[in-house]
Amino acid sequence: MAMNPVVRAQLNDFKKANPNEKYSDSDFFEVMSIYAVENGVLGENIDPFRVHLRGNEFGVDGIAISVQGSLCIDADEAASVLSVGKNHVGSFHMYQSKTSDKLDYGEISKFLDAVYDFFTDLKLLSGDQIEDLIGARDQVFSAATKSNPDLKCFFCTTGSGEVSAAINALIASHHARLESLNIFGSIDVVCLGARDIQEAFRTATNSSTASIHFPKNITLPEHDNIEEAYIGYVNSSQVLEMALGEKNSTGERHIKRSIFYDNVRDFNPNSEINKSILSELEAGDLSSFVFKNNGITVVARSISRKGDTFTIEDYQIVNGCQTTNILAQLRNKADKISVPLRLIGSSDPDFVAKIIIGTNKQNEVREDQFWALLPFMKDLEIYCSGQDGDQRILIERRENQYRDVAIERTRIMKPSDLMKVAAAAFFFQPNRAARDHRGIRKEFADKIFLTNHSVELYHMAALALYKFDYLVRASRISRSNAINKFYIIYALVRRSWGHPNILDAPLKTRERVHRNVMNTVLDNDAYVSFIESVSAHIDKLVSASSAKTREQVRDFIRTESFFDSFTSSYFVAGERAG
Repeated sequence: MAMNPVVRAQLNDFKKANPNEKYSDSDFFEVMSIYAVENGVLGENIDPFRVHLRGNEFGVDGIAISVQGSLCIDADEAASVLSVGKNHVGSFHMYQSKTSDKLDYGEISKFLDAVYDFFTDLKLLSGDQIEDLIGARDQVFSAATKSNPDLKCFFCTTGSGEVSAAINALIASHHARLESLNIFGSIDVVCLGARDIQEAFRTATNSSTASIHFPKNITLPEHDNIEEAYIGYVNSSQVLEMALGEKNSTGERHIKRSIFYDNVRDFNPNSEINKSILSELEAGDLSSFVFKNNGITVVARSISRKGDTFTIEDYQIVNGCQTTNILAQLRNKADKISVPLRLIGSSDPDFVAKIIIGTNKQNEVREDQFWALLPFMKDLEIYCSGQDGDQRILIERRENQYRDVAIERTRIMKPSDLMKVAAAAFFFQPNRAARDHRGIRKEFADKIFLTNHSVELYHMAALALYKFDYLVRASRISRSNAINKFYIIYALVRRSWGHPNILDAPLKTRERVHRNVMNTVLDNDAYVSFIESVSAHIDKLVSASSAKTREQVRDFIRTESFFDSFTSSYFVAGERAG
């Protein structure tokens, strides 16, 4: 049976947007399914190619491990996220996709066996990708002191997605087996068909739109950067109208995580404050909520008003994450709860960002979100997106800035990614770049993204990172070398300049380093050769140590002593150093 024609059209659009990825149609459908579910159904903002398992892993096509909404594909990334803040919420999303016209009992059974295996004895799953993910998995569980991570399993097809009685019984049996592990907060096993994938893909690529009834509103004073703004209160059902997505195949509506700045992933159901608020509401004290709660602030790119009905487009709930989550648990009482609301319409991204910071001062806001406001970041975004062909990089200063399907997903880079690669390339800290998020941020906060810095150098470093990941996905270099990524980027710069001050070096020096690095990065064969040379040297040093497992090796090369040993032995005086 031919693939559903609408899914086929969406798949073709997805393929055109990612022309550098050498995948078969079935591989592309696997990645597109992950993208549709993660960014559409679950409202995340992730690169689906990093979730996809490239190879012939038993029964599973993708594994997304998320901490506070940040995708973690290895122990370094998980540790980096876990080092900042507290009350971390983790989740596991498992994927299997088939271009078939119906759900297959055997394939689903195989998929759920693979899921169970990932969390138990690993008799079915193996390989570098799986080992890296196991490292991230263990980090998540080690931090799950207050709440267990959730597990969601998605089996996707291009057919109807209709679940037979036999498959329902199979899912129930596997659900019970997974539940018996006693390690998950909740477990969901969902089968998705062509119509579900279609709708999820549309949601993933369209800006958010909602219509709310807001009769109790007062117009706020005029401001140069604001088209219109209102303050007042609404029925909590209107908050949920903005916060919940469309009904899925089972009639459920999930929270659209992408519309939250201080994201819904940060909601902690076990906090004493949240439990107290929920307890009061469940006890029947509904009328007091509007007096005790600070309410929510919504910023929209455009507001269209017709009477008391406000249609908002491309909006975010920039303050009110906890409130919205609590209300979502009381949907049956929504009509009896009032919520304070500020609704602001502005198309000025910098002013919107200032509103976000102002309304979140009492909360822990990530430093890289503040960095997005810096004048340099705006210049860098323009410079990187204006490069031609293979040199183009997209700097995502605002969450979900690039939702359009025509955008090549793997070229999108967040400020936090730039911080890591800058630590390796500019400050010569490859051993800390991947994991020491808090330390790097604190030490170099006043030395990064400065107005007088060179956009060319930052673009160079970002491109080196993108091309490294691309060569891994394209199987031009062994995935086992991925662990060396930041050492590779460090060595690219270090061989042309021997000091961690390239950002402040003379113009001619900066131009020379930029030219040398770009000549290597833009020549795939040359870059592959360089990566293999550096990796071989790292392997030689590791082989003389007691590190044997992948995690032991990862920990070993993150030490200061290894960095010193690598630098002194690889950059022989007068041979490689500039």
